[in-house]
Amino acid sequence: MENVHPIMTASCCSTIANIFEKRAVQTPEQTFLHLPQTECSVSYSKFDRLSAGLDNELLRIAGHPLSCIGTLLPNGIEAALAILTVLRSKATLVPMNPRLTWREIGNILEQSSPELILLSPAHALIESFVEKGWVQHQVSLPETDLVALVQGSTIEQSRPELSGASLLLFTSGTTGKPKGVILSENNLLANAGYVNQAHEITSSDIALCLLPLYHINGLVVTLLAPLLAGIPVVMPERFSIDKFWSLIARYKPTWFSAVPTIFSKILSEPQPEKDLYASLRFARSASASLPEAVLQQFEARFALPLIEAYGISEAACQVCSNPLPPGIHKPGSVGVPYGNEVKVVDSEVWVRGPNVFSGYLDRPQESTDALLDGWFRTGDLGWMDTDGYLYLTGRKKELINRAGEKIAPREIEEVLHELPQIESAGVAGIPSSIYGEEVAAFLVLRPGNSISVEDVSIYCRKKLADFKVPRTILFVEELPKGPSGKVQRRLLTELYLRTMEITS
Repeated sequence: MENVHPIMTASCCSTIANIFEKRAVQTPEQTFLHLPQTECSVSYSKFDRLSAGLDNELLRIAGHPLSCIGTLLPNGIEAALAILTVLRSKATLVPMNPRLTWREIGNILEQSSPELILLSPAHALIESFVEKGWVQHQVSLPETDLVALVQGSTIEQSRPELSGASLLLFTSGTTGKPKGVILSENNLLANAGYVNQAHEITSSDIALCLLPLYHINGLVVTLLAPLLAGIPVVMPERFSIDKFWSLIARYKPTWFSAVPTIFSKILSEPQPEKDLYASLRFARSASASLPEAVLQQFEARFALPLIEAYGISEAACQVCSNPLPPGIHKPGSVGVPYGNEVKVVDSEVWVRGPNVFSGYLDRPQESTDALLDGWFRTGDLGWMDTDGYLYLTGRKKELINRAGEKIAPREIEEVLHELPQIESAGVAGIPSSIYGEEVAAFLVLRPGNSISVEDVSIYCRKKLADFKVPRTILFVEELPKGPSGKVQRRLLTELYLRTMEITS
């Protein structure tokens, strides 16, 4: 039987290294990671030894303490080990998406210049990166003997205290090169504490990690927050709808965090027996707007709270969250602030608090423009009700300007998601010689469903002002999305333009 232990707060743990030290003493045999792909589990004490061993191995390879280390790994023991080892070592972590192209990886390496990269065998770096001096060493973690790491964990090496950013997280880069968001260890731990506070995490909880650890949501919400709370994390390599319910039944997690696309996929499948998911007490949605129709369908089918939250990389993830019952959960709202402050200035959401970043890497003017007296101007549009609940309406740069009428794509997407035939919808502006921009909708149908363009248009006219009704409706197999799961509207516009070229 696993020990019941007190939940740590960010204030009592100044560093990630402190957390490991306390866990290794207080609850050494408590499970930290359940790994379905290998059907094994790793305790906090074993993970601590693995991490210490990897830290020593990296010191041996480089010959000196490293100041910046990149990772290029899918979810699993290797990714969790690499990320937490780098963070506890005081080096700067640069996590990268393994699905990026070499050109995209090169853009990140050129800006961050990590001395060493931890990666999988499938991602051996091309020689030109080394020749350009962007990286000096690469280590393939799955080929590293983890048993040897444990045996080497007691090696003592002196190292100076390193200073600087703990995490350098590059945004998806919807325009131009990606921007490096500089986050400190304090930023990360503060937000992990806010997540645990908002979701009332206790020592009896078990988290299910469905989101990639190279993204701020997966890293903070389902790795650092559970670490701070001292609870187990079930970590499959990736989300699979075919294996989802068997994971729930076997490991009995009490909560999971996902993006709206995952919830749509769950709803497109037959409902399992209630006994399979009896352990769950809530689900969490963030990273992209959650259609109210999806929220209502999920809660009605599974009798579980689906908590919509709002997070951004520049605030180390969570900014607001709806409370759990018996707190008031307002559909359409991303909830209330936990730990940080939020205000709306000229329809733009601003956030301030211990979790807010210090600026963008090597972009002093953009950093100055984004930060004012500690307040980060998010670029998200929204409003707050009298109870302090935040409602998002879109992005400043996403607004469609149709003959002077400013249109928020999200409002139209909410209407489109009400149609039962539609699994997901994206709305973007397309060029118009008459109006400047026109509204276009891109729809993914649920398997086995169909609906005509005319019926979609008729439904929208019942729900929206005429100027908001999409004049162009296209059915697509999938919507282009960034690493965080957000629809890339610029790519939708490009898709339309390519379609027009082909048909003209």
